[in-house]
Amino acid sequence: MKTLKILSNQNKLYSETTSEAFYSDEQSDFSIRMVTRGNEEYRLNNKTVNVFPGYFLILNDGTSYQRKIYTDGLSNTFSVQFSKKFLADYNRSLICNDAALMNMPFDYADSSPVFYETLYPFKNDLMFTLLHLKDHFDKKVNNELLINEYLYHSLLLFYQVHNKEVFVNSGRLNFVKPGTRKELFKRLNNVKDYMISNCNQALGIDELSKVACLSECHLYKLFKELYHCSPHQYLLKVRLNKAKSLLCDTNYPINEIVGMVGFENASSFIRLFKKIFTVTPQNYRAKNVA
Repeated sequence: MKTLKILSNQNKLYSETTSEAFYSDEQSDFSIRMVTRGNEEYRLNNKTVNVFPGYFLILNDGTSYQRKIYTDGLSNTFSVQFSKKFLADYNRSLICNDAALMNMPFDYADSSPVFYETLYPFKNDLMFTLLHLKDHFDKKVNNELLINEYLYHSLLLFYQVHNKEVFVNSGRLNFVKPGTRKELFKRLNNVKDYMISNCNQALGIDELSKVACLSECHLYKLFKELYHCSPHQYLLKVRLNKAKSLLCDTNYPINEIVGMVGFENASSFIRLFKKIFTVTPQNYRAKNVA
């Protein structure tokens, strides 16, 4: 089932619930793309990115991509697509002073920013705002003023997330030349996206090294400098968080979830899950499934 709402200012809300779909040669407006249940795979810029609960993907205006959904159960995807005018207007409100905005209130030329097309953590205020927006959308609330307020607030919160995930984090890379820092940050982001998208696979440092085009030791050093943990520790966090989603949103037995998130045996998974979340997977499911 697909539902599309186009507002009068050309902002769009799109939701899809399905177990199987494939779309080729699509082109994006600037958009925030999330999954509340299941998994959605994107192919863009010569890389594959899997979006599932806990992360969202950003696509810039004009980006071409393919996407597909193929799951045992139903996947529910939701995207917020901002018009060029709305995004440019929002960006101008941040970078221009009040006098310039009053004198040229509708000058949107060259005001649209470009963001890293990567997976961002879906949590805190941005998560609550987008989930509330989705709830209004699902209930067919026909109040454009309210919906656009949610869109404005979503952009505000995304800019904060982007600032932290890109500018603050990249500043941890201790290199003098900005060009070097930018390129290394891009390569490390590719590794991060690769690990999230393939967290159910047995990943080795040699494989990650090839993704980053960095030596193994260089990758380990830089990754820990950027994310404050080793690649292995980061991968464990991703796997455990995906397990939490599967425990809440599916009826898969725990022994199957173990393999679905990349753990080799149930005992080590249960032990680590309890250590991190102070509750067993079985009890976590019992407390979080209505």
